[in-house]
Amino acid sequence: MVRIPGMFKNFDELEDNLSLAELELLLSKARDVKHEEQRFAASLKGIDLDSHETESAEEAFEKVKRRAQAKLAGKSEEEIEFGEIGINLIVEE
Repeated sequence: MVRIPGMFKNFDELEDNLSLAELELLLSKARDVKHEEQRFAASLKGIDLDSHETESAEEAFEKVKRRAQAKLAGKSEEEIEFGEIGINLIVEE
């Protein structure tokens, strides 16, 4: 939770004394704190929530398209990627 400076008796008094700009700032900071908590919890599970920010929309679309092609062909994504550059991948099971 975000700490609010000053001493207030209740939320009504708080709402009466804060300006709209201050309320917007508090909301922004509360969202930042929540995002950091979620990022930390995800990192404990090995998930990087900020990884999507580094790739463009075209790159993300190409990944989805490659995954769909692999499923349609009954192959893995690696086989499709190598096939695009002319390498035949043989998977031994």
